[in-house]
Amino acid sequence: MSFPTLPGKHGYPSAYPPGTFLDALRGSGWEPGTVPGSVIFTYARFELFLSAHPETYTPNHMLGPGPGRFFLVNATDGRVGVNCPGIGAPAAVAQLEVQAELGVERCVSIGTAGGFQADQEPGDLVLLTSAVRDEGTSYHYLPAGADAVPDPDLTARYGAALETAGLAYTTGATVTTDAPYRTTPEEIRHHRARGARSVEMEAAALFALGQVRRLPVCSAVVIDAVPDQAGTAFRLDAARAGEVLRRLFATTIEFLAAARQ
Repeated sequence: MSFPTLPGKHGYPSAYPPGTFLDALRGSGWEPGTVPGSVIFTYARFELFLSAHPETYTPNHMLGPGPGRFFLVNATDGRVGVNCPGIGAPAAVAQLEVQAELGVERCVSIGTAGGFQADQEPGDLVLLTSAVRDEGTSYHYLPAGADAVPDPDLTARYGAALETAGLAYTTGATVTTDAPYRTTPEEIRHHRARGARSVEMEAAALFALGQVRRLPVCSAVVIDAVPDQAGTAFRLDAARAGEVLRRLFATTIEFLAAARQ
């Protein structure tokens, strides 16, 4: 059986584009409120942190996957938003489809990820340059043989902002999976030999959507767990990764606040 089940599906127009969904919402009286030009996607329960700081982040319950999951950064006069969609490629892409239709112009995805290389440590930062498509969502947007890559200009400018902020990072490919708890030693060795530096759940699909919609998307991840030399077990340090992720989050806000609108 081919995947998707209709061969060549990526090349056909959608019968249910996001505009249809939004038109129906508006027909029932819905309005989106302030739509930022730039949005940060997060996956580490950041909504709990943002909700605790209403003086800095204002929720927009009309955007995002549910109440208390989308916020505007007050200091940016509504130019930067933070979306907390939960985990996984389908959730992230469905959100970005709608938000791009509403006028979001760029997206930076940040979160934690597993490492693949034996020399990595929890807290290491990786600026992603491509994504191995080991999930399903990207195949509805791009042909099977196509590369999933971030926007090169946005990635380069984001990397420069990380350097200015004193955040050391490496660059490289990630592996996007739908099944993180099925990461096997054989898989680790396979991707390690090919230079992959992380495994996460969203990047390939977000990159594919960005390529199709011509929407600049880039991503950086903080390593929270690393495999041993044999690739048979991971060592996890969520506390260290969380510290770096919070620094990355603050730097990403500053970067997008200064982005061309």
